[in-house]
Amino acid sequence: MGLNVNLARCLCWAFGLLAAHAFAQSPAPSAELIERSLAGSWKGALEYRDYQSNSKFELPVTTTISVGADNATVTRVSAFDDGPKTGMVYITTVSLFEASNSAANAPARMTQSSFRKGRPVETWTENVSVQSFTDLQNWTMIYSRTGTDGNAQADIRLTSVRSGNTLTTVKEVKKPGEPDSAYAFRNQTVLKRS
Repeated sequence: MGLNVNLARCLCWAFGLLAAHAFAQSPAPSAELIERSLAGSWKGALEYRDYQSNSKFELPVTTTISVGADNATVTRVSAFDDGPKTGMVYITTVSLFEASNSAANAPARMTQSSFRKGRPVETWTENVSVQSFTDLQNWTMIYSRTGTDGNAQADIRLTSVRSGNTLTTVKEVKKPGEPDSAYAFRNQTVLKRS
């Protein structure tokens, strides 16, 4: 009888190890699922580099992220006070991922449109890749595309890192064709769940 108990314990221990190993090896969820997990209210600061003075400025910002009834469309509304001349700025961005690409390790593709009073509507498509994933509160994703920055064509890369209730997004730019080492800081947003 004692042998059977020991055997049962060994089997439970072995199955536990296998289950833990399988969990540790499980792939990250889709970039779309991670993006939807950001739904809620966030508050923090936007830091950016001004091209004229080359100085860095910081503005308080609030962001509300919501997922549409289709469980696919994500709307992000950010607001910040840009000083007495401009006043409050509201930027609404609506995004939707394309149908999944079946190729292994292929980045997801997401199309976004950004709306800001007094400016033309911008629409772009970017690649989104999950760089690291522990759980839905701890991950890193990279969004990349070719677009316009400072009235010039640029490769644009956003690196978003979620660590618990803090979401940090760094925007970097470089001239198309230059190596990745040429990416330069453009702005950074640090948000905390509110």
